[in-house]
Amino acid sequence: MKLLMVLLLVANFSTSNDLRIYESGMAFLLNKNYSEAVKEFQTLVDQYPDSEKADNALLEIGKYYYLIGEKDRATEYFDKVITKYKSSDSYDNALYYKALILLDKQDIDSAYELLSRIKAGIPDSEILDKVYFKLGEISGLKGNYKQGLFFISKIYMRFPESDVFDESMELASYFYYKLNNPGEGLKMLSFVTLENIENENVNYLTSNLLRFFLKKRYKVHRTYYQMPKPGLIATDKKGTLYAYSKKEGCFYVIKKGKMKKFSTPSEITSIFYSDKYGVFYSTSNRVFNKEERTSKSFTDGGEPLAHIVSIAVDYFGNYLIYDKDKAVVYKFNSEGKLLKKIVAPADYIKIRKDGRIFIVRDSRNVIDIRDFKGKLIKTIANYKKIVDMDFDNYDNIYMLVDKGKTLVILREDFSLFQKISIYDTLGGRFYHLSVDGDGTIFLADKSSSIVRFN
Repeated sequence: MKLLMVLLLVANFSTSNDLRIYESGMAFLLNKNYSEAVKEFQTLVDQYPDSEKADNALLEIGKYYYLIGEKDRATEYFDKVITKYKSSDSYDNALYYKALILLDKQDIDSAYELLSRIKAGIPDSEILDKVYFKLGEISGLKGNYKQGLFFISKIYMRFPESDVFDESMELASYFYYKLNNPGEGLKMLSFVTLENIENENVNYLTSNLLRFFLKKRYKVHRTYYQMPKPGLIATDKKGTLYAYSKKEGCFYVIKKGKMKKFSTPSEITSIFYSDKYGVFYSTSNRVFNKEERTSKSFTDGGEPLAHIVSIAVDYFGNYLIYDKDKAVVYKFNSEGKLLKKIVAPADYIKIRKDGRIFIVRDSRNVIDIRDFKGKLIKTIANYKKIVDMDFDNYDNIYMLVDKGKTLVILREDFSLFQKISIYDTLGGRFYHLSVDGDGTIFLADKSSSIVRFN
C-alpha cells in the first residue's frame, strides 16, 4: 500500500512538471522567444515522452523549424506526431504542415493526398477551412478549376468567419473566369465586400472583372508621370508603379503622387512583379530581388548565363529565365539549381499566372504559348512587331503591337476584347506596358512620358 502511494505521488509530480515545462514553452512562444520555447518543448519530449503534451510539443518544434526554413528537420517532428499520435489533436496539424512542405517541394500530388486524409478522416478538424483552401489551390495549379471550385465552395458555405475566406473568394472568382463565367466570379467577390468593404484587393479585382463582364472599353487616358527616358515598367495589385529610367540608371517607385527612386548596379534588362514574392529585375547576368536585397547568378553546365532578357518567378519561387545568347528558357529553383530547360529561340518571353509561357519570336511577329513541359498550346501569328506584353489578374492579355502604335487586348481564351490605335489617340509610339490589379494600363514611351489608360 505504501509503495502504491509513493508511485502515485511520483506520477502526480511528473504530470505537474511536464505541464509546467509545456506552459513555460507556450509563454516563450507567446512572447515570440522562439528559441527558448523550442528548448522547453524539447526538454519535455526528452524527459517525458509519455506526457499528454508530448504531441503538442513535437508539433510546436516542427512548426518552429518550418518557420525558419529548415523543412527537412521540421518534417522529422511532424512525422513523429503522424506516426505516434494518430488520435491526438495535433495529428491533423502535423499532416497539414507536412503537406505544405511537400507543396513547397513541388510534390503537389503527395501534398494533395495528405490534405485529403484530413478532409476524409477528420471531418471536425479545426483547420478544415485551410485544408479546403489548399486543396482548391492545388486543383487550380493542375488546371482543374471545377474541382477547385468544389473545395472553395465548402469554405463559403461552412466557414464564413475563416481567416482564408477573402483569399478563397478571390481564388473562386479567378476559377469562374477561367471557366468563362465572370458573373459568378463577381458574385464570389461580392461575398467579401459585404463583410469587408475596405478590402483593396477585392475592390481592384471587382473593377477589373466588371470591365470584361460589362464589355466596358478603355477610353480615358492621361499622362501619369514624367521621367527621363522611361524603360521597363511593372505594377503590383494596388497601383504601385515600378519604372526604370534608362538615362538615370535607376528605378522609380511611384504611388499616389509619391515617388522614391533607387539606383541599380548596371543596365536593367527585364523586370517582374510577383504578388507572392515581390519585385525582381535582371541585369545581363544576375537576377535581383528588391525586397530581400539579394541577387543570384545562374549557370548551365558550369557556364554562366550572360544575356538574360526575360525573367519571371512562379508560384513555387522558381526562377524562369530566358537567355538570348543560348536561346533557352530555363527553370531554376529558388536556390539556383537547374530544373529544366526548353530550347526556344525568341526575342523575349512572358509568364502568365496560370503557368503558360508566351514565347515571342521571329522578330516579334509570332507568339508560341507553351506549358513548362514544352508542349505547344497555341500559336498566335496575326499581330506584328509585338514590342511588349503583360497580363492582368484574370490572365487577360495586353499587347503593344505595330512597333508600339497599337494596343491589343485579348481575353484569357485569346478572343479579341479591344483594339486601340495608340498612335492616333496619343500621337506617338509606346514601347513598354504594365497592367495593375484593376486592369489599369500603364504605357511608357522612349522620351519622357508614362500614360495611364482606364
